[in-house]
Amino acid sequence: MKELEISGRQYTLYTTRGKVNEAGKNLETKVHGGGGGGYNYRGTGGSAPVTITSTTVVHDQIFLTDASGTEHAFQLQDFNVACREGNDISVLWAIKKGNKTGPYIVVVNHSTRQSYYNDKQLKKMFRFNLWYFLGGGLVLGFILGRSITGGIFGLLFGWMAWALSWNGSQLRKFKEEVSAPPLAVA
Repeated sequence: MKELEISGRQYTLYTTRGKVNEAGKNLETKVHGGGGGGYNYRGTGGSAPVTITSTTVVHDQIFLTDASGTEHAFQLQDFNVACREGNDISVLWAIKKGNKTGPYIVVVNHSTRQSYYNDKQLKKMFRFNLWYFLGGGLVLGFILGRSITGGIFGLLFGWMAWALSWNGSQLRKFKEEVSAPPLAVA
């Protein structure tokens, strides 16, 4: 367990390290489609193009036994961990202060020296606080626009700036620390 402050928010990092007893993998494909249809009037008309997209989600199920002999089960999504029975694995998750649960964020296979990251969750964690951007945008909008419309444009600007921001240098440093043997959080 390790306390960490990321972009003004407090997290507690937890880790479990152990030998893999069993590992399984499942793939889930989600297909999304839309469009099509059209019209015909007196011999003329048109139709909308059909779009179909698919996404594949990888589900890993890993059973570990830690140094004290306790068995742990992990169901991971979108990690695509390469491991087999007997590998030495660490699973790391983060719980934001005030919450009871949190996402799995890193899996380190010490046997193969490979690290796997939940980049979607890590980017959420390392993104700057939305309220700073909205407040700053609102104030800037009122100062420059001197109206409610200016304030609305300021909020929009603040939201866009937040959507594009994340603390990349802090995230890179974090990845280096947790991937370096031995796992720094353990």
